[in-house]
Amino acid sequence: MGTDTRGTGLPWVEAIAGSFPRYSFDEFHTIQLPALNARNAVLLVDDLAGVPPLGFRLPGGRAFTWAATADGIRVVEGEQNAETLVELDETTFSSYLNELLTASGSVRTERATVVRGSLDGWKRWQPATRSLISGRPIYTDAVRDTLVGLDGEPLDLLRRFPVDGDRDEMRHFLDTAGFLHVKEVYSPEEIASFREEVEFVRSRTTPGDPYSWWSLNADGDEVVTRINYLGRHSEVLQELCFEPRMTEFARLGNPAFRVCDDRLDGPMVFVKSSDIVKGDGDLGWHTDDGIGGHPVLCPLIQAGVQLDHADPENGQLMVLAGSHRYTNHWLQWGEEGNLPVVRLETEPGDLTLHFGDLMHSTPPPVGRNAGRRALYYKFSEEKTFEWVPPGCHYNDALFHADATGKVSARAATH
Repeated sequence: MGTDTRGTGLPWVEAIAGSFPRYSFDEFHTIQLPALNARNAVLLVDDLAGVPPLGFRLPGGRAFTWAATADGIRVVEGEQNAETLVELDETTFSSYLNELLTASGSVRTERATVVRGSLDGWKRWQPATRSLISGRPIYTDAVRDTLVGLDGEPLDLLRRFPVDGDRDEMRHFLDTAGFLHVKEVYSPEEIASFREEVEFVRSRTTPGDPYSWWSLNADGDEVVTRINYLGRHSEVLQELCFEPRMTEFARLGNPAFRVCDDRLDGPMVFVKSSDIVKGDGDLGWHTDDGIGGHPVLCPLIQAGVQLDHADPENGQLMVLAGSHRYTNHWLQWGEEGNLPVVRLETEPGDLTLHFGDLMHSTPPPVGRNAGRRALYYKFSEEKTFEWVPPGCHYNDALFHADATGKVSARAATH
């Protein structure tokens, strides 16, 4: 997890909200939402068919209910017909509309309370809300028609580009599919050195370290699954932030990208282990702005240096191709239907790239002795550096003590 090294209680998170347009609760419901619906209803009608009404209520009692209709969204004053009712203040409501908070992020940071119904009831409306305001369509299997190469032919989503591959083709593939797989970027000697450094950092990392994530396996052992800010113990892994090959490939996503060497968790390593039963060793479908912060963090590239073979046995990255260009429902494994799921099989020395707002997942390894390690380096635009201070991450908002004083840092403690 990221850490607010300044110990300031995250006032910069609130300052970010202050730099975005402030929505009036009443004006949005009575004027802006109907106008947005007239413009973008075609994007959401099919998605919302049959979805129960959602209500929002201010602490003082003022409330509006959103109902799905054949014409999009109809707003009714009051809360009586809302199957799911959310109470939040006007600042949080505005942050939700600005994509600075998601439904999950609003609840998990205790900025909103679901007083009737369920969080899932609120989340069900979220893609339509995002589409209503932004004009981005909702992700469905219709995306397949857009996954087309420069030659007009469907993309080979399992394509692995050579290091000297055509940069225009690589850039188009990354922009269109949201990910890229480049073969043999790093030599066996370089990978051996990186592995040695990772193991040294792991030897210096213990449960309770605020810069690491820990999980429990089936034997009851606590195992490290992620270590952030690797430069605390390894100059080699810190200097890799500025390695020219990685920088060039990351900037295929945006020529203005710079590496997040001192914030957003800095250089980090994921370690996949078998038989994880508690904690975040295995991650379901998600985006890196899952609690919010989309306009702050995105576009963002995750550059992954593969230290071990990745496949179902040893653990692998899965992505939903093209999902970074859409608003997305939160899926469980097995709910993908006909969506273009891509399972990346990589070798040591390969470099993978994916956008942070691409839906991606790291399911449990099926082998008994998995140990796949992958280094990750984030690249983002200058705006991210202006908003997020060194040593911090937008997700720090999650890691505050709750009403009982508990902080989510280790699987053994929550």
